[in-house]
Amino acid sequence: MLLVTGATGTTGMEVIKALKARGAEAHALVRDETKAHHLRDLGFEPVTGDLGDPRTLGPALEGVTRAYLCSPIGPMQSEFEQAFLETAKEAGVQHVVKLSVIGANPEAPLRFARTHARVEQALRDSGMAWTLLRPTSFMQNTLAWGARVLDGTFYSPVPDAAFSLVDARDVAEVAAVALTEDGHEGKAYGLSGPEAVSYRDQAKRVFAAAGREIEVEEIPVEALKRELVRAGVPPWNAEGLSEQFELYASGGLQMVTSGVKDALGRDPRTIDDFAKDHVDAFKEQA
Repeated sequence: MLLVTGATGTTGMEVIKALKARGAEAHALVRDETKAHHLRDLGFEPVTGDLGDPRTLGPALEGVTRAYLCSPIGPMQSEFEQAFLETAKEAGVQHVVKLSVIGANPEAPLRFARTHARVEQALRDSGMAWTLLRPTSFMQNTLAWGARVLDGTFYSPVPDAAFSLVDARDVAEVAAVALTEDGHEGKAYGLSGPEAVSYRDQAKRVFAAAGREIEVEEIPVEALKRELVRAGVPPWNAEGLSEQFELYASGGLQMVTSGVKDALGRDPRTIDDFAKDHVDAFKEQA
């Protein structure tokens, strides 16, 4: 049996869909069953549990041999995921596919990358088989833009800094392959799309797919950080996003990787492919 954690999240739901396409069965871990109706619609029975409380994970891990590990970014992420690894090993899990991030390293300039690096090391040390998925920024992050661009203007703190993107569906398909086939143990896949794209170019291309022309203007990083916190983003995460913008500006996240093709035998989706598949998200709001 397989277990997918973070099953209602950006990659988790796509992993469920990719497993369904492969005819695989899995338990889908959720904290709140009231948010799990999409999983049932796909034919997967949700199981409740909280990575923040390993005592709740016993039933979810019963009979599980392979697991997809994904949890929300936050200051306790490494502690929660390391506790999951300990519980999973005790339950007899043999192989963990972990969602990490590009550039994961204990000395990385990004707190997100340092957090993932700690969990990666714990997984390597666990004795379980492992596969690491290290994606760049998700194209799905652009889906929130449609509701914000009301005056025809998109605002970014680093509009012309190019960085690589990947469609979460590609990441999920790599995860599904690693969960259902042998030969991916001990591998770390860097996962990106085929090009590095600036915020300015991203915005123009995704909105153009919906027939909209927009302007792109620069705003100070600190102003955006204040707005993020005001909108409810935890300060730790907002600080991390500020670090990420600085790294974008330095050109430090432009890498284009071969991981999607290495694992799937095909090229990754482009930002234009993504935009065509999500036109409704970028249309003018009624």
